[in-house]
Amino acid sequence: MAIPNRLQNTAKGMLNRARRLGLPVQGAERLGERLEPLAIKHLSRYVIPFVRRSGVHVNELEPGRVVCTMPLKGNVNHIGTMYAGALFTLAEFPGGPLMLATFGMKRFIPIVTALDLEFVKAAKTDVSVELTLTPDEAKRIEAETLAHGQAEFELRGELKDANGEVVARSRALYQMRPRRR
Repeated sequence: MAIPNRLQNTAKGMLNRARRLGLPVQGAERLGERLEPLAIKHLSRYVIPFVRRSGVHVNELEPGRVVCTMPLKGNVNHIGTMYAGALFTLAEFPGGPLMLATFGMKRFIPIVTALDLEFVKAAKTDVSVELTLTPDEAKRIEAETLAHGQAEFELRGELKDANGEVVARSRALYQMRPRRR
């Protein structure tokens, strides 16, 4: 069973138990909506084993915004700086949690169709990236996906070292599609 279904079933079971015990549950029906970003933040890196092994961590996550960090340790190349493939992973991975936190886990599925990475300087420390999606762009993506069965969009990021200096810039193209049930 997929993680979203397990979370939903667990929440429903807890809500039903609370009702049977006579506990107040007013407003608790929306608890799942509030817990989804928290669950995504802590569980998303476990969905893709490679991402988990690389040590990527979702530091901050809310609808329209995600911040992720990758440690230098375990992601070093032959000259002691962060491996280019690790930087690529850090540039690509956060788009998934961002989309899930913005649109929920049930309706849509984002697919990365292209990713360009411009290397600016060698990364000699842990590296972080922040991706954002404006409310207007989220509305456009949702409306277009519902109307046409897909929507194209772009996410740009600056990968920064622990000193706040840009080590790489990313440009990822995505396609949003309705999730098939």
